[in-house]
Amino acid sequence: MNGTVIETLMTLSFLVPLALGPVEFRLDGRRADAFMLFVVSTSTVLNLAGTLLFLKGGAGSIHGALLKVSGLGEVYGIIVDPMSVLIGVVVVTAGLVFMVYSMDYIGPGNRGHPIGEGKGRFYAWMMLSMGATLAFVYSSTILQLLIFFELMSLACWGIISYYRTEKSRRAARKALTTTNFGAMAGLYTATAIAIIKLHNLSLYSLGSLSAHLRLLMIIAIMIAAFAKSAQFPFYSWLPDAMEAPAPASAFLHGAVMVEMGVFLLARFLQFMGPVPKTAFYVMAFVVIATQIVSMAMYPAQKDAKRLLAYAMMGESSAMYTALAATLLGVGTGVKAAVFQIFNHAYAGGLAFMMVGAFSYVLGTRDMNGIKGLIRLPILGYGWGMAMLGLAGIPPFGVFFGKMAILSTSKAIEGSVLMAVMLFLMLMNSVVLLMVSLRRFHGMVFSQGDPGGNNLTGSMKACILTMAALAVLAPLIAYPLMMCGGW
Repeated sequence: MNGTVIETLMTLSFLVPLALGPVEFRLDGRRADAFMLFVVSTSTVLNLAGTLLFLKGGAGSIHGALLKVSGLGEVYGIIVDPMSVLIGVVVVTAGLVFMVYSMDYIGPGNRGHPIGEGKGRFYAWMMLSMGATLAFVYSSTILQLLIFFELMSLACWGIISYYRTEKSRRAARKALTTTNFGAMAGLYTATAIAIIKLHNLSLYSLGSLSAHLRLLMIIAIMIAAFAKSAQFPFYSWLPDAMEAPAPASAFLHGAVMVEMGVFLLARFLQFMGPVPKTAFYVMAFVVIATQIVSMAMYPAQKDAKRLLAYAMMGESSAMYTALAATLLGVGTGVKAAVFQIFNHAYAGGLAFMMVGAFSYVLGTRDMNGIKGLIRLPILGYGWGMAMLGLAGIPPFGVFFGKMAILSTSKAIEGSVLMAVMLFLMLMNSVVLLMVSLRRFHGMVFSQGDPGGNNLTGSMKACILTMAALAVLAPLIAYPLMMCGGW
């Protein structure tokens, strides 16, 4: 009985924003704020209630096959297990904080991007993204993953192009084209293999594939995952996507959507089982190249959001390093990657919220032009905390996530490339830390009066909440990390 209730709660948690989100296209101002709070809060309560029932019931795994078709097997269903529940929690909690933050950010008081109307349009795309991401996380079939992968990309296009400038429209087209290419080359291929060879779209059928087809399918899924996560050679869309409003960047690029590429690959590895070692070499090449590119780009960045974009690339590569260990037979690799998704989401979200605060208060994201933040402690020290958290300095959760990834070092026995990837992961953190400290000193302790507006009370509360979550993330994740069903 509890299993049915949990399935219902989780299903409603993504159906509510998917069904009601489009209503926001017709709303604006305070009406848009009120409706958004109702929808997002309802989704969050439903999801957290399902999570508590899941933990109370001893966790494990719940699978509901809701629609089966002859010749295609399971077409629609839901999987509620520790992996999906953990990511579901971060989607609704971080999403709620970002949406509350956006209530004041998207408005005429923003010095960088004053907006007088169109708030409902922003909320509509954000709620569509939130609903599609939750539906993606709980999907039990390849077809569902494909549909919601594409829906996330569509929402990302709408959000990046929100300001309707030529630059934002160009960035949105680039993001949509790149991620859609990943879907066509990856998930469409995986769906075709499942239909032709397995006659079953369920993720549970993946273990029946031959070794040759497992290799073909996992490489196809890698293409989709790398495109979504802005890994080499697909990375250029992410820095350009920083044209999106800061709360959207926090949700899409800092906390959730970019990491869904990691989740996608982790999901397939969870159900597929061992794959030929050739897949590891593909993964190693992409991870190493991405780590080198991101490290090389850190020092050259002047725009704070573009610096974060390259940091997101590097952090996603760290998660893929854990999945590479899985390809070499280390069973804890999937768990370590998902644990780091959870930890990184809050630290990345905090960082983007701080950049949003720069835009709101100072009207700029140019780190060379921001001086004297010691006079605005919540901006100065909030930025410092965010960057220390991203670099993996304790007590922030990213530190513990990287420790979990390092625990997969047994994979070094299978390939020296694994040692290179782990070394580059640590070097990436060191370079990001050095660049961050230099920028922090120049922005905070330099002479100058930053001037500008004041942050609103709700924006300050959201920043403090996200900072607390960035520290508490490992403790929140612990019950789900320790339960069975992985």
